[in-house]
Amino acid sequence: MKKLLLSCLVYLMAIGIASAKDEGYHITVTIKGYSNKKFFMGYYFGDKQYLRDSAYCDKGGKMIFKGPKELEGGVYLIASVEKNLMFDFVVTEQVFSLETDSADLIKSMKIKGSPENEVFFSYTRYTAVMGKEAMKIEEELKLAKENNDTSQTRILTERYRKLTGDLMDYRKSIQTQYPSMLISKIFKMMVEIEVPPAPKNDKGEIIDSNFQYMYYYHHYFDNFDWPDSRIVRTPVFHQKMEYFMLKLTPQIPDSIIKSADYLLKLAEPGKENFKYCLFWITNHYETSNYMGMDKVFVHMVDEYYAKKKAFWIDETLLLKMKDAADMQRSGLLGNKAPNLNMMDTNNIYHSLYNIKANYTLVIFWDANCGKCKEELPKLKTLYEEINPKGAKSLYFDVYGVSLTPDSKEWQKYLREHPYKWLNLYDPNNETNFRRLYNISSSPVLYLLDKNKKIIAKRLNVEQLREFIKEYEKLHAE
Repeated sequence: MKKLLLSCLVYLMAIGIASAKDEGYHITVTIKGYSNKKFFMGYYFGDKQYLRDSAYCDKGGKMIFKGPKELEGGVYLIASVEKNLMFDFVVTEQVFSLETDSADLIKSMKIKGSPENEVFFSYTRYTAVMGKEAMKIEEELKLAKENNDTSQTRILTERYRKLTGDLMDYRKSIQTQYPSMLISKIFKMMVEIEVPPAPKNDKGEIIDSNFQYMYYYHHYFDNFDWPDSRIVRTPVFHQKMEYFMLKLTPQIPDSIIKSADYLLKLAEPGKENFKYCLFWITNHYETSNYMGMDKVFVHMVDEYYAKKKAFWIDETLLLKMKDAADMQRSGLLGNKAPNLNMMDTNNIYHSLYNIKANYTLVIFWDANCGKCKEELPKLKTLYEEINPKGAKSLYFDVYGVSLTPDSKEWQKYLREHPYKWLNLYDPNNETNFRRLYNISSSPVLYLLDKNKKIIAKRLNVEQLREFIKEYEKLHAE
């Protein structure tokens, strides 16, 4: 289910990328020094690069990339058939030409019909020169430090600082002259937010210790031009978005959901930006190995896909996503576990809710499963160690549910490996347990507290032991 769902999502993202107006594009690229060689045109999207078109150059190095639909604006690239990057360029205009020489691709670049690329390559040439100078200063600085030459180190450090300052000034001048150009918007996204000092009271004490974090959090995207969908097809966009979601946001489901809603509200004015953010968040947390992140996936489906905000999703995929969310819904951390009423080997029914213990482990296992056979002896040891001898009630109990297709094999296994806890099965699927607990593999473990609230799931026995210790410490404080 999950692999199918993700592959469908990726496919629809690709379809979305290819959709645009019908005027078409016509980009002529000439690289002198090559002849009769295949080249690719690709683009940046999120944290990856994708191929969009290919062409063979003639004897003079000339090739034409063209298509019936306009290209989406963003940073594109030309690469050799060996997938070596030749150079980046910008697509805003749909008809233009780039001509250069293989001896020096950037320095020799000539542009016709694209003011955006005139500015882009002017900056690229400038940074190429600055980069060489910076490398020279870095080598000299390293040598000066090795020789403990403090005077030369100071001089070189100042030169390097001036070089960096000149680069920043150059970027600012581009932003001032060409504020609507993509390169200006890229530079702006790269600028770090300046955080003011935390306010203090009359005694000089900081009023709010979280002030600077909250300020940075709420102003992090101030330099993003969200209505401009070109920004998602740049090397900067994904890096900044991912940092916000994974570093600035505590990796707790409720905090992640809050950040996701905040980010997607900002991204709404730019359809492609919104689409990418929604896709990435949904995909990242659906496939997360961290416990409890399925709550994020369920929220994304309920709030965005089910409400038709994911405008590119068709009805078939939408139904699959809603079904996947429903499969996970009842088993979310913090929910009360769905009750189960199953038969033991004597066909006597036992209710999950009738178990009286501080902790109840619901384990779904198969007598033919190798991993289950590894975990069950460990669980038996834990069960015997954690339950105090002579106590009137169990501290830790187990509700064991068989997934073994043939009940005779399950009963044979139990005769050979007896366990003191309840061993149950549901041969007629009266409880619908596979859907209620999203069971598609084995073993699957759910840990419940005394009120049958789900506090952990999908752990192995060793992790279970450590979790209970930490949980006890946390709730003892």
